[in-house]
Amino acid sequence: MAGLPGAFQSITFAAWRDRLPGQNRASDRYYVTLAELLVRLGSFGLGLTWKVRIDGARLVTRLAEIEKASSGTGIGTLELLALVAPDLQFVDADFAGYADHELKVVLREFDSTSWDLCTADASVVREIRQHFPDAVPTPEDVLREIPWPANRREI
Repeated sequence: MAGLPGAFQSITFAAWRDRLPGQNRASDRYYVTLAELLVRLGSFGLGLTWKVRIDGARLVTRLAEIEKASSGTGIGTLELLALVAPDLQFVDADFAGYADHELKVVLREFDSTSWDLCTADASVVREIRQHFPDAVPTPEDVLREIPWPANRREI
């Protein structure tokens, strides 16, 4: 496993959340989707090229299509957003965002229960913490499992 570049910070937060008062009440809980996280990345995420790994993707056509679209040179943020919006849920998946072949952010979903966000950009970490105040530092053993190289040319 590649691990993360030394300057990266990583936080972990729950994928399932209680709805706030006044939100659509179809149920008391909702799932934080990849689409929501991509939108929360804002302008930081718009120019990124993504590589995707989804456990069990070959078993589900839609997931296999997403993984295939990111093969080779990768997939742009808006194209990835179009493939996953509005409500696609993953079980175990890794999404690595690169700019000019340099790893900028990793979004990792674990067991449909939590998300990890890893980046060297403190403003992105602050933005995510603002929306997900339960975010805590990601355990070191999880960080060692991140499979993405710091340079996309190594893929």
